[in-house]
Amino acid sequence: MSRQPADLRRRIGAYLLDSVIAAAIAGVGAGVFAGISLGTGGAFPLPVALVLASLVPLAWLLVYSAMQGGDGSLGMRMLGLELRHADDDGALGFGRALGRNLVWGVGAAVVVGMFSPLFDRSPWRRGWHDIAVGSVMIDALDAPPPAPPVRAEEMAPPVPIPPMAGFPSAQSAAAPSPSAVVPPAAPTAPAAVPASPAAAASPVRPAETSPVATTVSAPAAGGVISFVPGVTQQSAKPVAAPAPETIVPAAVPLEDTRIATGQRALATMVWDDGTRQAVYGTTVFGRNPAPETGVHVAPIRDETLSLSKTHFEIGSDDGRLWALDRHSTNGVVIRRGAQRQTLVAGQRTPIHAGDVLEMGDRHVTVEVAR
Repeated sequence: MSRQPADLRRRIGAYLLDSVIAAAIAGVGAGVFAGISLGTGGAFPLPVALVLASLVPLAWLLVYSAMQGGDGSLGMRMLGLELRHADDDGALGFGRALGRNLVWGVGAAVVVGMFSPLFDRSPWRRGWHDIAVGSVMIDALDAPPPAPPVRAEEMAPPVPIPPMAGFPSAQSAAAPSPSAVVPPAAPTAPAAVPASPAAAASPVRPAETSPVATTVSAPAAGGVISFVPGVTQQSAKPVAAPAPETIVPAAVPLEDTRIATGQRALATMVWDDGTRQAVYGTTVFGRNPAPETGVHVAPIRDETLSLSKTHFEIGSDDGRLWALDRHSTNGVVIRRGAQRQTLVAGQRTPIHAGDVLEMGDRHVTVEVAR
């Protein structure tokens, strides 16, 4: 689904709500066990009551982590937030959520860890606890609604497929062609007799041929005369030869097509390791982008896992080059001289020759080819 980063203020609000709920549960647990100890006049030892009271927050931590790994904690649900994997949008799960909370607790103990989300310049504001388990906080209220189902009557009619050369179509196999029916014989005028043997022996040119068949005067083998002398039988109408089939050639590799058609690259990308990469059409870049219809995919080497599987996209409209952030975790920044601009996820932004795109631990320089 299309992910939108959660607003930092709502994240702080959800944390405060969860903190109030946790404090209330811990207070109720401590009050219950202390009341039991006091109510029994010391029969229920106070040290045991304190130990059991301290187990209540620990039990709530496990429940809280399980809720975060699923549909979200109580505060997150009230403010429309969810935790997701940074790469595949899946639920975070109990183990990762528990690890995230433990890292958060250690960071909060040194105070600076509480402000680690402010160190991230991308719109995702990932803190140390998010980076440690590979999580992102998304805005569940801005998630796009599911597409309505398409009814059968709204579907486009199927396009008939022309038959292959040498094979009849289903329609022609089911019903005979009108041109294949031979009309009955019709009497015509007697054929002309050549005036001289030389004229009879002269070759007949194709333009002088007649659709009338040659007269047969010999009787049939059974003794029955099939034709009346002087009367000819008109042959069937000539059947027009079918138009030649248009044969669609097999798919040609992309590189061969570019060589044959002389297609020019939209741009050349020069990566930070010196690798040059030509862009011939709309291309999706990332650590491991999934194949998409109508676009090229270009995997990027990333040992530090700072890039998303599908990170950004480059294309062209009317010769104008643009870049688009595909809702990546660390975002994309355009550096143009001393100016810096962070791409808005899902929005095309024009780019020019000399622009440097920064994403995670990698950067690439754009060279426009036209």
